[in-house]
Amino acid sequence: MPAYRMLHGSLNHVSLTVRDLPKAMEFFGPFLRFLGYTVGSIGHDDRSGHDLTVNINMSNGIAFNVWQAEPGLADHPFEVYEPGLHHVAFNVGRHEQVDELHRLVQELGGEILDGPGEFPFGPGGYYAFYFRGPDRLKFEVVHMPVLEQAP
Repeated sequence: MPAYRMLHGSLNHVSLTVRDLPKAMEFFGPFLRFLGYTVGSIGHDDRSGHDLTVNINMSNGIAFNVWQAEPGLADHPFEVYEPGLHHVAFNVGRHEQVDELHRLVQELGGEILDGPGEFPFGPGGYYAFYFRGPDRLKFEVVHMPVLEQAP
């Protein structure tokens, strides 16, 4: 049995769709490993007919899955402010990890949008940066000291 605590109402998984799954995993693989995820190999889901990776963080039970887009739909570019996903934010345990991931995202070719720096979004501090990854999808990495005090 995994060592994480299941929290009622917590996220189980996030699934994203990308234009080129192998290329996207060149970015997401190192990024997710840094965050403690076990990165899965590309597999095929016979029910949907699509390729995907299932990537699980066993410390918290959350999965971050990446799917291959259908050929006829892959041409539509992602836009942050259209209906649908705005961005996905990942917590890190230490302020320094925000800076470390900032450097890693730059090395992997991500487009930094803002930060790293303090933002007015959380009580007791909110140190973060925002970036675009594969297919212009928007992400955030954040350290909130108040979460360290949670039971």
